Amino acid sequence: MEAFIIMLKNVVVFVALALPGYVLVKTKMLKSEQSTVLSTLLTYVGMPFLVLSNTLNLDFNADTVGSLLFSAAVALLCVFLLLLATGLLTKGEKNVQTRGMMRFCSIFSNNAFLGLPLAIAVFGAQSKAVSLLIVFNIVTNVLMFTLGVYLVSGDKNAVSLKKAFLSPNLLAFFLGILLNLTGVKNYVPEISNYSGYLSNLVTPVSMTILGMKLGGVRFLSLFTSAKTYYVALLRLLVFPVVIVSVLLVAYKLYPNGLVDEALLLAALIVYATPTPSSASAFADQFGGDAEGAVSFTLGTTVLSVATIPILYSLLCLFL
Repeated sequence: MEAFIIMLKNVVVFVALALPGYVLVKTKMLKSEQSTVLSTLLTYVGMPFLVLSNTLNLDFNADTVGSLLFSAAVALLCVFLLLLATGLLTKGEKNVQTRGMMRFCSIFSNNAFLGLPLAIAVFGAQSKAVSLLIVFNIVTNVLMFTLGVYLVSGDKNAVSLKKAFLSPNLLAFFLGILLNLTGVKNYVPEISNYSGYLSNLVTPVSMTILGMKLGGVRFLSLFTSAKTYYVALLRLLVFPVVIVSVLLVAYKLYPNGLVDEALLLAALIVYATPTPSSASAFADQFGGDAEGAVSFTLGTTVLSVATIPILYSLLCLFL
Protein backbone atom coordinates (compact mmCIF):
# COMPACT_ATOMS: atom_id res chain seq x y z
CA MET A 1 0.00 0.00 0.00
CA GLU A 2 2.88 2.34 0.80
CA ALA A 3 4.34 1.87 -2.70
CA PHE A 4 0.94 2.67 -4.22
CA ILE A 5 0.63 5.89 -2.20
CA ILE A 6 4.18 7.02 -3.06
CA MET A 7 3.68 6.51 -6.79
CA LEU A 8 0.14 7.92 -6.74
CA LYS A 9 1.31 11.12 -5.04
CA ASN A 10 4.04 11.63 -7.63
CA VAL A 11 1.75 10.90 -10.58
CA VAL A 12 -0.91 13.28 -9.23
CA VAL A 13 1.69 16.03 -8.77
CA PHE A 14 2.87 15.52 -12.34
CA VAL A 15 -0.66 15.71 -13.72
CA ALA A 16 -1.33 18.80 -11.58
CA LEU A 17 1.58 20.48 -13.37
CA ALA A 18 -0.62 20.44 -16.47
CA LEU A 19 -3.16 22.79 -14.84
CA PRO A 20 -1.47 26.10 -15.76
CA GLY A 21 -1.38 25.16 -19.45
CA TYR A 22 -4.99 23.99 -19.30
CA VAL A 23 -6.17 27.21 -17.61
CA LEU A 24 -4.23 29.46 -20.00
CA VAL A 25 -5.92 27.82 -23.00
CA LYS A 26 -9.40 27.73 -21.45
CA THR A 27 -9.16 31.44 -20.55
CA LYS A 28 -7.99 32.13 -24.15
CA MET A 29 -4.72 33.66 -23.00
CA LEU A 30 -2.98 31.06 -25.16
CA LYS A 31 -4.04 28.84 -28.03
CA SER A 32 -3.65 25.08 -27.89
CA GLU A 33 -1.58 25.13 -31.11
CA GLN A 34 1.03 27.35 -29.46
CA SER A 35 2.21 24.31 -27.52
CA THR A 36 4.36 23.46 -30.57
CA VAL A 37 6.81 26.17 -29.47
CA LEU A 38 7.21 24.47 -26.11
CA SER A 39 7.50 21.08 -27.83
CA THR A 40 10.47 22.40 -29.82
CA LEU A 41 12.10 23.69 -26.62
CA LEU A 42 11.53 20.31 -24.97
CA THR A 43 12.79 18.24 -27.90
CA TYR A 44 15.94 20.21 -28.68
CA VAL A 45 16.91 21.60 -25.26
CA GLY A 46 15.23 19.95 -22.27
CA MET A 47 15.42 16.28 -23.20
CA PRO A 48 18.97 16.28 -24.67
CA PHE A 49 20.30 17.98 -21.55
CA LEU A 50 18.40 15.56 -19.32
CA VAL A 51 20.07 12.68 -21.17
CA LEU A 52 23.46 14.45 -21.04
CA SER A 53 23.14 15.22 -17.33
CA ASN A 54 22.37 11.62 -16.42
CA THR A 55 25.02 10.16 -18.75
CA LEU A 56 27.67 12.37 -17.17
CA ASN A 57 26.88 10.78 -13.81
CA LEU A 58 27.11 7.16 -15.00
CA ASP A 59 29.80 4.99 -13.47
CA PHE A 60 31.12 3.03 -16.44
CA ASN A 61 32.31 -0.36 -15.21
CA ALA A 62 31.85 -3.89 -16.55
CA ASP A 63 28.54 -4.37 -14.73
CA THR A 64 27.14 -1.01 -15.84
CA VAL A 65 28.08 -1.51 -19.49
CA GLY A 66 26.63 -5.03 -19.45
CA SER A 67 23.36 -3.75 -17.97
CA LEU A 68 23.10 -0.91 -20.48
CA LEU A 69 23.67 -3.22 -23.45
CA PHE A 70 21.20 -5.78 -22.10
CA SER A 71 18.52 -3.11 -21.55
CA ALA A 72 19.07 -1.93 -25.13
CA ALA A 73 18.54 -5.50 -26.36
CA VAL A 74 15.36 -5.82 -24.25
CA ALA A 75 14.03 -2.53 -25.62
CA LEU A 76 14.73 -3.59 -29.21
CA LEU A 77 13.14 -7.01 -28.76
CA CYS A 78 10.05 -5.62 -27.04
CA VAL A 79 9.32 -3.10 -29.80
CA PHE A 80 9.41 -5.80 -32.47
CA LEU A 81 7.27 -8.16 -30.39
CA LEU A 82 4.74 -5.38 -29.80
CA LEU A 83 4.82 -4.63 -33.52
CA LEU A 84 3.75 -8.21 -34.21
CA ALA A 85 1.19 -8.22 -31.39
CA THR A 86 -0.50 -4.98 -32.46
CA GLY A 87 -0.63 -6.24 -36.04
CA LEU A 88 -2.87 -9.07 -34.83
CA LEU A 89 -4.78 -7.13 -32.17
CA THR A 90 -5.87 -4.30 -34.50
CA LYS A 91 -6.85 -6.41 -37.50
CA GLY A 92 -10.51 -5.50 -36.98
CA GLU A 93 -9.89 -1.82 -37.75
CA LYS A 94 -10.50 -1.26 -41.46
CA ASN A 95 -9.35 2.36 -41.66
CA VAL A 96 -5.62 2.16 -42.49
CA GLN A 97 -4.73 5.51 -40.90
CA THR A 98 -6.61 4.76 -37.69
CA ARG A 99 -5.12 1.28 -37.45
CA GLY A 100 -1.61 2.65 -37.91
CA MET A 101 -2.16 5.25 -35.20
CA MET A 102 -3.63 2.66 -32.84
CA ARG A 103 -0.52 0.51 -33.30
CA PHE A 104 1.84 3.48 -32.87
CA CYS A 105 0.08 4.63 -29.69
CA SER A 106 0.04 1.09 -28.26
CA ILE A 107 3.72 0.35 -28.96
CA PHE A 108 5.47 3.59 -28.01
CA SER A 109 5.26 5.34 -24.64
CA ASN A 110 5.87 8.75 -23.13
CA ASN A 111 9.06 7.47 -21.55
CA ALA A 112 10.97 10.65 -22.32
CA PHE A 113 8.70 13.46 -21.18
CA LEU A 114 6.84 11.63 -18.40
CA GLY A 115 8.66 8.38 -17.61
CA LEU A 116 12.14 9.80 -16.98
CA PRO A 117 11.03 12.72 -14.76
CA LEU A 118 8.70 10.39 -12.86
CA ALA A 119 11.48 7.84 -12.32
CA ILE A 120 13.83 10.57 -11.08
CA ALA A 121 11.19 11.77 -8.63
CA VAL A 122 10.47 8.27 -7.26
CA PHE A 123 13.83 6.46 -7.56
CA GLY A 124 16.32 9.35 -7.46
CA ALA A 125 18.42 10.91 -10.24
CA GLN A 126 21.44 8.71 -9.44
CA SER A 127 19.55 5.40 -9.50
CA LYS A 128 20.52 2.67 -11.94
CA ALA A 129 16.89 2.46 -13.07
CA VAL A 130 17.10 6.02 -14.45
CA SER A 131 20.27 5.16 -16.40
CA LEU A 132 18.57 2.15 -17.93
CA LEU A 133 15.53 4.27 -18.76
CA ILE A 134 17.75 6.56 -20.82
CA VAL A 135 18.91 3.58 -22.88
CA PHE A 136 15.32 2.40 -23.34
CA ASN A 137 14.42 5.90 -24.47
CA ILE A 138 17.23 6.14 -27.01
CA VAL A 139 16.46 2.76 -28.58
CA THR A 140 12.72 3.40 -28.79
CA ASN A 141 13.36 6.93 -30.08
CA VAL A 142 15.35 5.57 -33.03
CA LEU A 143 12.64 2.99 -33.74
CA MET A 144 9.90 5.63 -33.39
CA PHE A 145 11.47 7.62 -36.22
CA THR A 146 11.67 4.53 -38.43
CA LEU A 147 9.02 1.94 -37.62
CA GLY A 148 6.82 4.55 -35.95
CA VAL A 149 6.85 6.84 -38.98
CA TYR A 150 5.95 3.92 -41.22
CA LEU A 151 3.03 2.91 -38.99
CA VAL A 152 1.63 6.45 -39.00
CA SER A 153 2.17 7.23 -42.68
CA GLY A 154 2.02 3.78 -44.29
CA ASP A 155 4.76 5.06 -46.61
CA LYS A 156 8.29 3.60 -46.50
CA ASN A 157 9.63 6.71 -48.28
CA ALA A 158 8.65 8.84 -45.27
CA VAL A 159 11.17 6.98 -43.08
CA SER A 160 14.41 8.89 -42.52
CA LEU A 161 17.35 7.00 -41.04
CA LYS A 162 19.25 10.28 -40.85
CA LYS A 163 16.65 11.80 -38.52
CA ALA A 164 16.55 8.63 -36.46
CA PHE A 165 20.29 8.40 -35.85
CA LEU A 166 20.92 12.13 -35.56
CA SER A 167 18.25 12.67 -32.92
CA PRO A 168 19.20 15.16 -30.18
CA ASN A 169 18.87 12.52 -27.45
CA LEU A 170 21.20 10.06 -29.18
CA LEU A 171 23.81 12.77 -29.83
CA ALA A 172 23.53 13.93 -26.21
CA PHE A 173 24.02 10.35 -25.00
CA PHE A 174 27.23 9.87 -26.98
CA LEU A 175 28.50 13.32 -25.97
CA GLY A 176 27.85 12.43 -22.33
CA ILE A 177 29.78 9.17 -22.68
CA LEU A 178 32.69 11.05 -24.29
CA LEU A 179 32.82 13.72 -21.58
CA ASN A 180 32.47 11.05 -18.91
CA LEU A 181 35.14 8.64 -20.12
CA THR A 182 37.68 11.38 -20.96
CA GLY A 183 37.28 12.90 -17.50
CA VAL A 184 36.33 16.32 -18.89
CA LYS A 185 33.41 16.48 -16.44
CA ASN A 186 35.90 16.31 -13.55
CA TYR A 187 38.02 19.21 -14.84
CA VAL A 188 35.03 21.32 -15.89
CA PRO A 189 32.27 20.49 -13.34
CA GLU A 190 30.30 23.48 -14.64
CA ILE A 191 29.21 21.24 -17.54
CA SER A 192 27.22 19.09 -15.11
CA ASN A 193 25.71 22.17 -13.47
CA TYR A 194 24.78 23.72 -16.81
CA SER A 195 23.17 20.55 -18.16
CA GLY A 196 21.39 20.06 -14.83
CA TYR A 197 19.78 23.50 -15.03
CA LEU A 198 18.44 22.90 -18.54
CA SER A 199 17.34 19.34 -17.79
CA ASN A 200 14.98 20.79 -15.16
CA LEU A 201 12.88 22.13 -18.03
CA VAL A 202 11.56 18.70 -18.93
CA THR A 203 8.96 18.07 -16.24
CA PRO A 204 7.17 21.46 -16.09
CA VAL A 205 7.35 22.12 -19.84
CA SER A 206 6.15 18.64 -20.86
CA MET A 207 3.19 18.82 -18.51
CA THR A 208 2.35 22.38 -19.57
CA ILE A 209 2.16 21.08 -23.15
CA LEU A 210 -0.21 18.33 -22.02
CA GLY A 211 -2.39 20.88 -20.22
CA MET A 212 -2.55 23.07 -23.32
CA LYS A 213 -3.60 20.12 -25.45
CA LEU A 214 -6.26 19.13 -22.91
CA GLY A 215 -7.51 22.71 -22.96
CA GLY A 216 -8.05 22.49 -26.71
CA VAL A 217 -10.46 19.53 -26.61
CA ARG A 218 -13.71 18.70 -24.88
CA PHE A 219 -12.51 16.66 -21.90
CA LEU A 220 -15.44 14.23 -21.84
CA SER A 221 -15.04 13.51 -25.55
CA LEU A 222 -11.84 11.62 -24.72
CA PHE A 223 -13.85 8.88 -23.07
CA THR A 224 -16.63 8.34 -25.61
CA SER A 225 -14.52 6.34 -28.07
CA ALA A 226 -14.20 2.59 -27.64
CA LYS A 227 -10.91 2.74 -29.55
CA THR A 228 -9.40 5.00 -26.90
CA TYR A 229 -10.26 2.47 -24.20
CA TYR A 230 -8.86 -0.36 -26.34
CA VAL A 231 -5.56 1.44 -26.92
CA ALA A 232 -5.41 2.31 -23.21
CA LEU A 233 -6.01 -1.32 -22.28
CA LEU A 234 -3.09 -2.46 -24.45
CA ARG A 235 -0.76 0.45 -23.63
CA LEU A 236 -1.39 0.73 -19.88
CA LEU A 237 -2.24 -2.81 -18.76
CA VAL A 238 -1.78 -5.71 -21.16
CA PHE A 239 1.66 -4.91 -22.54
CA PRO A 240 3.32 -3.76 -19.29
CA VAL A 241 1.90 -6.72 -17.33
CA VAL A 242 3.11 -9.26 -19.90
CA ILE A 243 6.58 -7.74 -20.37
CA VAL A 244 7.30 -7.10 -16.68
CA SER A 245 5.94 -10.56 -15.74
CA VAL A 246 8.36 -12.26 -18.15
CA LEU A 247 11.27 -10.24 -16.78
CA LEU A 248 10.13 -10.95 -13.20
CA VAL A 249 10.16 -14.70 -13.86
CA ALA A 250 13.70 -14.39 -15.24
CA TYR A 251 14.69 -12.39 -12.14
CA LYS A 252 13.29 -15.03 -9.77
CA LEU A 253 14.89 -17.92 -11.66
CA TYR A 254 18.28 -16.21 -12.04
CA PRO A 255 18.55 -13.67 -9.18
CA ASN A 256 22.19 -12.91 -10.00
CA GLY A 257 21.60 -12.52 -13.72
CA LEU A 258 21.26 -9.45 -15.94
CA VAL A 259 17.62 -8.95 -14.95
CA ASP A 260 17.76 -7.07 -11.65
CA GLU A 261 15.43 -4.77 -9.70
CA ALA A 262 16.66 -1.71 -11.59
CA LEU A 263 15.75 -3.26 -14.94
CA LEU A 264 12.33 -4.34 -13.65
CA LEU A 265 11.59 -0.81 -12.39
CA ALA A 266 12.84 0.74 -15.63
CA ALA A 267 10.76 -1.65 -17.74
CA LEU A 268 7.68 -0.92 -15.67
CA ILE A 269 8.02 2.84 -16.19
CA VAL A 270 8.70 2.42 -19.92
CA TYR A 271 5.76 0.15 -20.65
CA ALA A 272 3.25 1.52 -18.12
CA THR A 273 3.51 5.15 -19.19
CA PRO A 274 0.94 6.50 -21.65
CA THR A 275 1.15 7.19 -25.37
CA PRO A 276 3.92 9.67 -26.35
CA SER A 277 2.92 13.30 -26.71
CA SER A 278 4.66 13.29 -30.10
CA ALA A 279 1.85 11.16 -31.58
CA SER A 280 -0.16 14.17 -32.73
CA ALA A 281 2.94 15.81 -34.24
CA PHE A 282 3.69 12.59 -36.14
CA ALA A 283 0.08 12.50 -37.38
CA ASP A 284 0.29 16.09 -38.64
CA GLN A 285 3.69 15.63 -40.25
CA PHE A 286 3.14 12.24 -41.89
CA GLY A 287 -0.56 12.33 -42.75
CA GLY A 288 -1.81 10.07 -39.98
CA ASP A 289 -5.03 10.01 -37.97
CA ALA A 290 -4.67 13.32 -36.11
CA GLU A 291 -7.97 13.07 -34.23
CA GLY A 292 -7.14 9.56 -33.03
CA ALA A 293 -3.64 10.66 -31.99
CA VAL A 294 -4.99 13.38 -29.69
CA SER A 295 -7.69 11.12 -28.24
CA PHE A 296 -5.30 8.20 -27.59
CA THR A 297 -2.59 10.41 -26.11
CA LEU A 298 -4.76 12.40 -23.74
CA GLY A 299 -7.01 9.44 -22.87
CA THR A 300 -4.12 7.15 -21.91
CA THR A 301 -2.43 9.97 -19.99
CA VAL A 302 -5.48 10.63 -17.83
CA LEU A 303 -6.12 6.91 -17.21
CA SER A 304 -2.45 6.30 -16.34
CA VAL A 305 -2.95 8.28 -13.12
CA ALA A 306 -4.66 5.16 -11.77
CA THR A 307 -2.84 2.37 -13.64
CA ILE A 308 0.79 3.37 -12.96
CA PRO A 309 0.48 3.37 -9.14
CA ILE A 310 -1.44 0.06 -9.22
CA LEU A 311 1.16 -1.70 -11.39
CA TYR A 312 4.04 -0.23 -9.39
CA SER A 313 2.58 -1.41 -6.08
CA LEU A 314 1.97 -4.91 -7.54
CA LEU A 315 5.58 -5.13 -8.74
CA CYS A 316 6.86 -4.05 -5.33
CA LEU A 317 4.97 -6.96 -3.74
CA PHE A 318 7.13 -9.40 -5.74
CA LEU A 319 10.47 -7.66 -5.19
